[in-house]
Amino acid sequence: MEILWVQAILAGIFGTALMTLAIYAGKVMGLRSDMVEILGLIFVPPERRKAVYVVGLMVHFGFGALFGIVYAILLTAVGVVQMVGMAAAWGAVFGAAHGVVVGAGLGALPALHPRMGSGQVLQAPGFFGRYVGVGMPVALILLHIIYGVAAAVVYSVGVAG
Repeated sequence: MEILWVQAILAGIFGTALMTLAIYAGKVMGLRSDMVEILGLIFVPPERRKAVYVVGLMVHFGFGALFGIVYAILLTAVGVVQMVGMAAAWGAVFGAAHGVVVGAGLGALPALHPRMGSGQVLQAPGFFGRYVGVGMPVALILLHIIYGVAAAVVYSVGVAG
C-alpha cells in the first residue's frame, strides 16, 4: 500500500496537538516539564518568552509531523492501516516504544541543549526524566502512547475513508 504523505503529516500534527494538551494538563497537575519551552530555548534566549514558545511549538509540531510519516510507514509495514482498531493498538505499541527511546535519550539532553545543565536556565531531566519528578517516566510513556494512538487512528481513518 502506498503512503499518503499529507494524511501522515496531518495525523502527526493531530497527535502532537493531543500530546501537547496532555503536557499542559500535566503542568496544571504539578508536572514541571514543558517540552515546548525546552525546544524553544534551544534556539531563543530566555528573555524572549513569547518567541521561546512560538519557536518551541513550531519545532514540536514539526517533529510531530515527521513522526506522523514514520508511524504511517510502520502501520503500513505491519499491514493494519485499513483496520482502525488494530491501527490504534499498534499506535499504542509504537508510542510506548517511542516513549522509551525518548526517555532513555533524556539523559544525554544536556550535552545537546545550550541552556540545560548546571548553572543554566533549565535543569537536566536525567534518564527518563527522573530529576523532573517521580511521575515523569510514566507520564513520558503515556504522552507518547497518546500521540501514537491519535496519529494512528487519524491516519487509518484517512486511508480507509
